[in-house]
Amino acid sequence: MSTANLARMLGLHAVRFADRDALVFEGRRWTYSELDIDVNALAAGIAVDGVTRGTRVAVVADNVPEFLILSLALARLGAVCVPLNYRLTSGELGHLMERAGVEAVATVPQFAELTARAVAGLPMVRRLALEPIDDSWRELPALIAAHRGEKVPDAELDDAALQRIVYTSGTTSLPKGVMLTHGNVNANMHAQIVELGLRPTDRILNFAPLYHVGGTDLPGYAIWHVGGCMVVQRRFEPAGVLAAIEAEGITGMVVAATMLDMIRREADTVDADLSTVRWLIFSQVTSALFKVAHTLFPNARLIEGYGLTETCSGLTYLDEAHMESKQGSVGIPVPWVDVRVVDAEGNDVGVGENGEVIARGPKVSPGYLDDPVATAEAFRGGWFHTGDVGCFDEDGYLYIRDRLKDMIRSGGENMSSAEIENVLADHPLVLAASVVGVPHPVWVEVPVAFVVGRPGLVADDLIDHARERLGKFKVPQEIYLVEELPTNPSGKVLKRVLRELRLAMTPDWAYAKPSPDEPGTPT
Repeated sequence: MSTANLARMLGLHAVRFADRDALVFEGRRWTYSELDIDVNALAAGIAVDGVTRGTRVAVVADNVPEFLILSLALARLGAVCVPLNYRLTSGELGHLMERAGVEAVATVPQFAELTARAVAGLPMVRRLALEPIDDSWRELPALIAAHRGEKVPDAELDDAALQRIVYTSGTTSLPKGVMLTHGNVNANMHAQIVELGLRPTDRILNFAPLYHVGGTDLPGYAIWHVGGCMVVQRRFEPAGVLAAIEAEGITGMVVAATMLDMIRREADTVDADLSTVRWLIFSQVTSALFKVAHTLFPNARLIEGYGLTETCSGLTYLDEAHMESKQGSVGIPVPWVDVRVVDAEGNDVGVGENGEVIARGPKVSPGYLDDPVATAEAFRGGWFHTGDVGCFDEDGYLYIRDRLKDMIRSGGENMSSAEIENVLADHPLVLAASVVGVPHPVWVEVPVAFVVGRPGLVADDLIDHARERLGKFKVPQEIYLVEELPTNPSGKVLKRVLRELRLAMTPDWAYAKPSPDEPGTPT
């Protein structure tokens, strides 16, 4: 009997930790016994509706408990979850659902209209509601109530069985569907448990979007593997974070650098006990913010980490013994993972020398959905090539220096500059476009576009064009209309030069006043 099924842990803990908190959300609580009952009931209900092994079900929702309950019910049946970013446009969502071959999509009232537009051209996709919407949506809470008490056996799955398809932006114009297997997720859970020392008494706070591996795998599901509790928040709010830490005795959480600063400012206005936090995972934190975190969370191990969707979240972590002496490093590989830094020929580079970071191990994805070319390129030679530039120091600690890929990281979101460039280039008056990420005081980076256009091109029209085709967080924050783009002898645009030129230029269009609803908002 194969026992790789992710959901198997829940059935075991429904007996072992029957009355222990498993899930908390806005005053609602599920013990392990209650969570198993709801997962069984939902699995039974959606099975009657035709969801079976291999069925792909998309989810367009913010952080609600039904998102997690559905993901476990799908796993129990051997079906596949396809979580999608709710900040994409309806056209983008519909395209991704079609590519993934989904047969149903689940959403919440807030995104019902968006999701309905996305599936308007996909009549075979059934509509499911994680929370009550209207009669045109099949309500999952009603299914749970109708099938309560029924039990569904875990589908017998091996490590290669597909558990999830997670779309991630790359350097091409189209997002790639990263395939994550039950074996990947299990290996990641084991690595997180060892690395973070997770135990049944741990209570993690989870406000990272559940469509990200940051929400489901860092450490995500791993907390349930050890019998701990996940406290879920619909979105990040500094006041809510501080309140939850004190009320629930939170022991660990993951924050972006921008969030850490917001927590600091909120903590100046309230008196919250944060002493229970024993670990904090972040990335791209400056020395000043590191000191702030050390003051806010005096008992916490501060962990600089590095990971990708293709590696099912965390690939390396900075250990507690060196969290100060190796500040700036993303640490050493988590258990059961190999990491190398290589040159263009695939040879290991020397200590302190820059090269591409590559990785292998059981938590590394087998490849991209229906994309053999991209898979062959990125996973060549048995190693996943991250596209990131890094180096090892003399003690084997990894430092990320730059990116080979033109990826823009904004408020916890990754976006492809090439995708934005292709949308801009589709405007009839655009001759060429190049997009770069530039520093932003809140979102770390935001996209900025340099465009060569035909006579009559107006920056405002270009922005309208982009807004119709891109998620809001991908729309350039500044537009510069230029006569030409700087290139090297081979014709490649020199983005470094564009960043330098921007400092002496006045944009032809810019957001007048950045707000929490603009690009990169981590909600």
